[in-house]
Amino acid sequence: MQLYLQILVLLLLGLVWIQDLRYRAVSWIIFPFLLGGGILLRLLSHETFADIWPELLINISLLLIILSLLTLYIGIRSGRLVNITKRHLGSGDLLFFLVPACSLSVLNFLFFFVSSLFFTALIQLVWWTVNKNKQIPLAGLQALFLIFFLSSDWWLFHQNVTNDSWLLQFYTPWM
Repeated sequence: MQLYLQILVLLLLGLVWIQDLRYRAVSWIIFPFLLGGGILLRLLSHETFADIWPELLINISLLLIILSLLTLYIGIRSGRLVNITKRHLGSGDLLFFLVPACSLSVLNFLFFFVSSLFFTALIQLVWWTVNKNKQIPLAGLQALFLIFFLSSDWWLFHQNVTNDSWLLQFYTPWM
């Protein structure tokens, strides 16, 4: 059951990648399945909903803080109140942000979010040298990065992205 669900999640992420790359839009119906699949995979890995719930709240709170700061920054730069979904981020991008927030532990979510944005920026810089289209398929590129991130967890390195212990081993206190 878990293997089939993992494959389904990866296929849906691939669909997000293809749709966003091709059309710069993603069908919203994919996101509830990805959210449900991410939560169900966490439950199948012997976590309880009581363990998942606080991490979901923290991850979504972090997203809200990041998006609020981004809105504030863009508003200050433009000199007026802005709605970042009008020109800067698509609704598919915002919906996609919830997928890793529900699928990963807190530190893994932060690691994924920062590294996927860095990956997206690098890919887009290379792409702009070839193509002058200024729209960035953010959800699609992050979906591609999440495919590699989850696949490496499930079938290569087994670092368990629903647990922060593999990241905490790299933490070295300065004292």
